[in-house]
Amino acid sequence: MSTVLVCVARRMENSGGRHEHIAYLWWKKYVNGNPTAEGDVASREQMAQYIRANGNDSVFCFDRNSTKTGAWVHAHNNGHINYVQTVADGRKTDNLLSLPEQ
Repeated sequence: MSTVLVCVARRMENSGGRHEHIAYLWWKKYVNGNPTAEGDVASREQMAQYIRANGNDSVFCFDRNSTKTGAWVHAHNNGHINYVQTVADGRKTDNLLSLPEQ
């Protein structure tokens, strides 16, 4: 059984606009590609820990352009904090920053 968390909204902190400023991510649980009723919110640190524990194919973010697939969310560290950012085709993308603000 394949379980994936799909990010659906975000909240920023410290009036910053970069990935390191994402404070919280709201997510919905998908099982075998189908959405479930389960969802919640996770802090940036909780989401980074979840990804490290479950792998780079455990959290996904759809693209704002519905004709594009979206990207997997990876955990990163800038030397000061853990943060999350989507990665598609080996390059970092801005899918999370395109999510609606919660």
